[in-house]
Amino acid sequence: MENSVQNTGMNKLLLIVVLLLVCFGVAVVYSASAPYAQGKGLAAEFYMMKHLPKAVGGVVLMLALGRWGDYGHWKWLGRLAFIAFFVLSAVALVKGGGVKGANRWILGIQPSEFMKLGLIVWISAKLSEAGDNIKSVACTLIQPGIPYALCALILVLQPNYSMLIMVTAIVVCVMLTAGVNAKYLGYIGLAALPLAAIRLMTSTHSRARILAFFADEGEMTASNWQGDHALQALGNGGFFGTGFGQGVQKLGYLPEAHKDVVYAVIGEEFGFVGTFAILLLFAILFAQGFKIARNSSTRFGKYLALGLTLSLFFNFVVHVCVCVGLFPMTGQPLPFFSFGGTNLLYTSVAVGILLNISRPTSGRNIKEPYTSGSSLSSSAFRNFEFTRSGV
Repeated sequence: MENSVQNTGMNKLLLIVVLLLVCFGVAVVYSASAPYAQGKGLAAEFYMMKHLPKAVGGVVLMLALGRWGDYGHWKWLGRLAFIAFFVLSAVALVKGGGVKGANRWILGIQPSEFMKLGLIVWISAKLSEAGDNIKSVACTLIQPGIPYALCALILVLQPNYSMLIMVTAIVVCVMLTAGVNAKYLGYIGLAALPLAAIRLMTSTHSRARILAFFADEGEMTASNWQGDHALQALGNGGFFGTGFGQGVQKLGYLPEAHKDVVYAVIGEEFGFVGTFAILLLFAILFAQGFKIARNSSTRFGKYLALGLTLSLFFNFVVHVCVCVGLFPMTGQPLPFFSFGGTNLLYTSVAVGILLNISRPTSGRNIKEPYTSGSSLSSSAFRNFEFTRSGV
């Protein structure tokens, strides 16, 4: 009886870390956006006041998703979400507002973010239901390949190559973890790499950024302007930083510093100490996400938690690597810190689902086929009722 009532809540360490990141993110948005707002004749706190309700709403949504319901419902909710946001993404290509050469937004949101969520859920569900057929062509290529191909098509047409690369990495990692036939994936990868390289170099926007990334050091061009000034901001910060609100590079040198290069603002104003604290908090977040995936009592929970954690991880890595000059410039936000409602909402939903999966009482109604050689003692194949009764 004692064992049955232990560990019934959600992962509290993950929750605390996320709340700290959200609070720090609101402060950073204010500091990074104040000069930009004033330059447009707005109040210094204009963008912070737009960001704050979204942050509060995101926390409420995250807690609701984590505390109530059962993550098993996402098996069908995720597929509906994929279809709905695929359609919205397609509409955005035709009628959405083009920004910086990309057609990703409609009705103030970027629907491809939630199409990514639906894709992760769909593939996780398909892989969890495969059983002994996991290495077949159907389970390795066809069933996950169809929704992935639809998602990839939208991202190429927008274009949003950085998100496509991240989505591909997430899907491949989840599939390899599930035990699909790696040989089939290898064949597809060898065929796709040359096509991807050709596409990147024939895109004027992407080619300019890639060539600027490999340009001679000190050669300032429009394509690497933001990257060079992000590095300068990090260098200005030193060990302790210039102080909150005292950064220089956000004063017109970093265009829209509160969005694509907000990590550079953190580095300038809080220095090595601040950036290390951010890295530590995110490391704890990712470690808890992977722990939730490992401890889930269902295969669907394992794959879903892994995919969601990787989606946050890759967003974080790409944003930070861009700011420190390791990657070409992209438009990927830093979770919890970059201004903009879509990514903040996606991140809140992702963490909420992770918190739900971390609850031992969630997922009780999920039925999955046993695979040959599995046993009730294996956490991936346990029956919830057996676990509750101690059998």
